Amino acid sequence: MQELISIFPEVQNYSVLQGFQKNQHIGVSGAGNFASKSFILADILRSAEERPILWIVNDAEEREAAAKCCEEWFSPHREVLRLDISKDDSRKGKMQALYCLKSFLENDNKIIVASYTELMSHVPDIDVLKKEIIKIKLGEKLSAVETFEKFIAKGYEVSSDEYLERGTYLGKGDTLNIFPPNSEYPVRVEFEYDSISAIYEYSQDTGDVKRHLKTLSIYPLNIEFSTQSFFQYVEDKALVVEDELEVTDECYEAWDEIFAKKRQSVKHMAFTSFPEDAGNHSSLRYMSVLKYQNMIDLATDMKEKSLTGWKMCFFTKHATDIKALLLDRKVIFKEGAEAFRDDEKYGARIVQLEKEEVLPDSFQSSDRKILIVSDKEIANLHEEKQKKISQRVFWEFLTSLKPNDLVVHINHGVARFLGLERRMIDGITREYLQLGYAENDKLFVPIDQADKINKFIGAEEDAPKLTRLGSAEWATLTKRVRQETEIIARELLELYAKRKQARGLAFGHDTQEQIAFEKTFPYEETPGQIKAIEDTKRDMEKAEPMDRLVCGDVGFGKTEIAMRAAFKAVMDKKQVALISPITILADQHYKSFTKRMEPFHIRVEMLSRFKSHKEQKETLERMVKGEVDIIIGTHRLLQKDIKFKDLGLVIVDEEQRFGVKQKEQFKQMRTEVDIVTLTATPIPRTLNICLNKLRDISTITTPPPGRLPVITEVRKYSHDLIREAILREIKRAGQIYFLHNRVQTIDSIAERLRALVPEARFCVAHGKLSSKELETRIMDFKDHKFDVLVSSTIIENGIDLPNANTLIVNNAEKFGLAQLYQLRGRVGRSKTQAYAYFLYHAQRLRLDAKKRLRAIVEASELGSGFQIAMKDLEIRGAGDILGVNQHGVINVVGASHFIRMLNKTVEDLQAGKTTETTEQEPEVAIELPIAAYIPDDYITNSKDKINIYQRMAAADSSEYLEGLKDDVVEDFGKMPKEVINLFRVIEMKMFAKKAGLTVVKAENIHMKNSKQIILFMSKNVKPGNIVYMLSHNPKWVVSGTRLRIRIENLGLNWFDELRECVKMLGENISKEKIAEANSAAGSVVS
Repeated sequence: MQELISIFPEVQNYSVLQGFQKNQHIGVSGAGNFASKSFILADILRSAEERPILWIVNDAEEREAAAKCCEEWFSPHREVLRLDISKDDSRKGKMQALYCLKSFLENDNKIIVASYTELMSHVPDIDVLKKEIIKIKLGEKLSAVETFEKFIAKGYEVSSDEYLERGTYLGKGDTLNIFPPNSEYPVRVEFEYDSISAIYEYSQDTGDVKRHLKTLSIYPLNIEFSTQSFFQYVEDKALVVEDELEVTDECYEAWDEIFAKKRQSVKHMAFTSFPEDAGNHSSLRYMSVLKYQNMIDLATDMKEKSLTGWKMCFFTKHATDIKALLLDRKVIFKEGAEAFRDDEKYGARIVQLEKEEVLPDSFQSSDRKILIVSDKEIANLHEEKQKKISQRVFWEFLTSLKPNDLVVHINHGVARFLGLERRMIDGITREYLQLGYAENDKLFVPIDQADKINKFIGAEEDAPKLTRLGSAEWATLTKRVRQETEIIARELLELYAKRKQARGLAFGHDTQEQIAFEKTFPYEETPGQIKAIEDTKRDMEKAEPMDRLVCGDVGFGKTEIAMRAAFKAVMDKKQVALISPITILADQHYKSFTKRMEPFHIRVEMLSRFKSHKEQKETLERMVKGEVDIIIGTHRLLQKDIKFKDLGLVIVDEEQRFGVKQKEQFKQMRTEVDIVTLTATPIPRTLNICLNKLRDISTITTPPPGRLPVITEVRKYSHDLIREAILREIKRAGQIYFLHNRVQTIDSIAERLRALVPEARFCVAHGKLSSKELETRIMDFKDHKFDVLVSSTIIENGIDLPNANTLIVNNAEKFGLAQLYQLRGRVGRSKTQAYAYFLYHAQRLRLDAKKRLRAIVEASELGSGFQIAMKDLEIRGAGDILGVNQHGVINVVGASHFIRMLNKTVEDLQAGKTTETTEQEPEVAIELPIAAYIPDDYITNSKDKINIYQRMAAADSSEYLEGLKDDVVEDFGKMPKEVINLFRVIEMKMFAKKAGLTVVKAENIHMKNSKQIILFMSKNVKPGNIVYMLSHNPKWVVSGTRLRIRIENLGLNWFDELRECVKMLGENISKEKIAEANSAAGSVVS
C-alpha cells in the first residue's frame, strides 16, 4: 500500500502549519490517536526541508503504536526507526542505537520514535564517535587483510553463513561483505591488486545492487556508551515531537535537565492532552472512531457525512458488501486510494485490501470533516461472528494488560504483570508472561496458559498485597471466596429458576391500536431503536418474566421503547409502573406519557412529592381498583403501602441512580413481573452481569438523524473562557448549565458569575432546596426566565431541556467518568451544535483524573455510553456483581477473576456439583521442540498480543480456533510460521486435555543424538483408547502412567502424527472399534 498521506495532496491542518512556520514551535491539543497525529505531522513535513524527526512517547508500547502509524502514513517515503537501547546493554541494542544516531549525525530524512526513558540512556560521546568512524574510499590502496583487521579492531565478528546480521562480516577471495550498524543494507567491497575497485549496498534477498558508494563510513561497535545523552546529537535542524509525556516523579528532574535546554533550540512540536493558553497553541478536534454495530450503521453515517462534504476513506476486506449498501443509500464513492481534489463532489473512497494486508488505524475530525475508518471499527462484521461477539467484548475489556498492572493467576494469586519475556530453551524460542510476586519472586507463565491470568479489576485505593509464591495463603483465600461465590451463585440461580418457573403473562401480539399508537411517534425510528423494540416485544410475548436492559445514549429514544412496551401491557389489561430516580424526571415522563396516551384513553397518574397527601391517597385507592393503567413515580412506588390490582410491567429508568436496597427490591420483582431497565451508562455491575449472559441487553447505537456530537473541551479554569462561553450561547438565544457540586459554596459562585457576566440572568438549583422551591426554579429555567442554571449534579438525572446547549463543569477532575458522561448528555439534545467545557483547577492533574478527562474528550461521538462504562470499569474498578456487599469478596480477587469463579460455580451447580465435590481441572503442559509465539513485528501492541494469547489459551473447540485464526489474519495480516505453530500447539493442548493427558513433552534420549516424546497420563485416560492408538502406531511403549515413542518413529511430519495419536486418545470409540483394535494390537500390549 502506498503511504496514506498521498490520498490528501493538499494541506489539511492550516492552523498548525501556519503556527509552526511562524515560530518553529507549536503546541497542539485534541490531536487524537497516533494515526491522526501522524496525519497532522505529515502536513508540517510537506513544506519542510529534509531532516530527521525525533518523536518522543511514554513507553515501549506507545513507541510501537506510533511507529506503526508513521509507517502507514509516511513509508516508503521516509524510513521509520524505533530506538530500543535494551536494558541489558546488549550488542543488538547498541547497534540499533548507532543506526538511530547516524540519522542525526548525517541529517537523514528518517523518523525515530523513542520513549523518554530510552533517551535518558547513555550513548557514545559525539566527538569520540566521529573520531572512531572508519572511512573507506573507492580507489584507496588497501588490501583485504588490512581491511579485515580494521573491522576486527572495531568489534565486528565473522558471520557463520552468507546471510549477514548487523555487526558481522564475511570475506571470500577478493570480496568482503560487511553489515555496519549505520547502514540500511549490507555492503560489498571488492578488491583488485590491493586496492578498492567497487563499493555498493546490496539486497540479501535478491542479490540486487541497491546503490554504488564512493565512500563507506563504518561505525565502531566496541565504542563506550559514556555519560552523554542522545540530545547531544539532535541539532537545530531536527524536529522534535513531544507526545503527551507523563514523566514519572522519579525521572522528572533528570528529564527536565536533559530536555529543557534542547526544547528551546530545536524545531519543536508538542502534543498536549488538553488546550493551553500559551500563545502558539492550536486546538484541534480529532477523535477516535467508536465502533459501529454493523455495516448498516457505517453506511448510514457515511450517507449523513457525504451530504455535508466530508472526505471519507474506508479500508476494507469486504468491499462488495459496503459498496452494495452505499449504492443502496445513493452515496457516491470512488474505488481505490485515489487522491482527494479540493473541488471534488464525491467525498468517499473505498479501498479494498487483500485478506493478509494490515488495516490502518481509524480517526475522524468534525472540524476538518475527515473520516478514516476500517473494518476494525465494525463490531458485527458477519452475522455468524455475532455469537462470539459478547465473549469477545468481555475479553477485550478485561484483558487489556500493560506492564505493572495487578493481575490474578488462578492458581498462584495476586501478582504484578512485568511484561512478556522471550527465552531460548534447548535452542527453541519461547515466550512467557512474567509475573512478579511478593519477596521479589518471579513466575514465568507459558503463553498457552495465558487464560489463567486476569487483570485485577477492583478499587485501586485498597488494592491487595502481592501473594507469596508457594505459600498456602492463596489457596485459603480462594476457598473462602469460592464459598461466597457459591452462596451468590445459588441466589442467582434461584432467582433465574424462579423466573423460568414463574408463569409470567405471555402478552398477546400487536393489536390494531398498538399499530395506530406507534404511528403517532413524531420521528423516524433508528435501526437500533427498531431492534430494541422488537427484542422487548418478543420478550413480553413469552410466558417467562422479561428482564431486559436497554442501553442507549442520552436522547437516543429509549423512552419510546418504554412507551410502546407500556402500551402493549395496557392493551392486555395489565398495569404498568414506571420508577424514576428523581421527581423532576418523573414529572417529565408523566407529561410525555400523558400527551401520547391521552388520545387512546389510557389513564396515566403520578405519585411524587409534587402531589398533596390527599391526591396521593386517592391515586393509591384507584390503583387497587384498577382505575389507573400507568403509574409513574420515584422510589415512593417501592414502599409497602403500594398495592396494584394487576401489575404486569415495571420500567426502571436510570437504574444506576438507585441505592442497593432499591436494587434488591427490583431483584425480587424480577421473578414476578416483566421488567425493562433503561440506562445511558450501564454501571459496571450491570454490565458485568450482561456480558456474562445473565441478562438480556439491547444497545441503541445509532443516533437520531441530524444530531451533532458535543464539542468537548477540558481547560484550566479561566474567567475569560466562562464569560465567552456564556455570551456566545446567549447570543444564539440558548441557555447554559453551570455545574458546581458543593452546596456550601454554590451561592457565592453564582454571585461571582453575576459579577462576571452582568448581561445574563442566573438562578441556582440544588438538592437541599425544598421540593417545591426546586421544582419552581427548574420550571422557570425551562420557561426561559433565566439564561444560566447554576446547579449541583441534580441535572445529571435526565432533566431534558432542548434549549440548553452549553455545559460548564467546575472542578471536573473530581467526577467519575460515567458521571461526566451523563452530565454531557444533558446538552446537544436537538440539532443545535452543543459545547461542553470541563474545567479543572489543579496545577498538575492526577494521572487517573487525566485519564478520565482524556477518555471523555475521545468519546465525543454520540453513542459512546457503552464504551465509557467499559473504560470506567477499567479506571475506577468494578463493584460487586450483585450489589449485596459492594466491595467485600470482590476486592480480594478482583472483579474479572470473581466473575470467572462465579460463572464456573453457576455451571457446577447446574451440573449438580458443589465446592466440596468440584475437582480442580488438571493442567496440561505442552513442551515440544517447535518455535511457537507471536513475534513483535507481527502484533506490535502488547495489549493486542496478550489479548490474542488469552483468547487462544481459552480455546475449547476447533471451530473456535478456526474463527480466531480468521480474526488474526483479518486484523494483523498474514501469519508468520511461529504464529502458525502456536495455533498447532494450542490445538494439540485441546486434544490432550480431552484425552486426559497432563504433559506432552520431548526429552533427549541419554547418550543418543535423538529425542523421545513422552505423554503423562491422568486416571481419566481410558485403556480402550490406548489400545485404539496402538493399533494406529504400534511403536508407542506403555510404561506405568506414561506413553513413550522415539521422535523418528512418528515419521517425517512428526508433529502432525503426534497430534493424530493424541486425538485418538480422546475420541469416543465404540466397543466394536476397541475389539478391532485389540486384535490388531494384542501382541504389542503383551
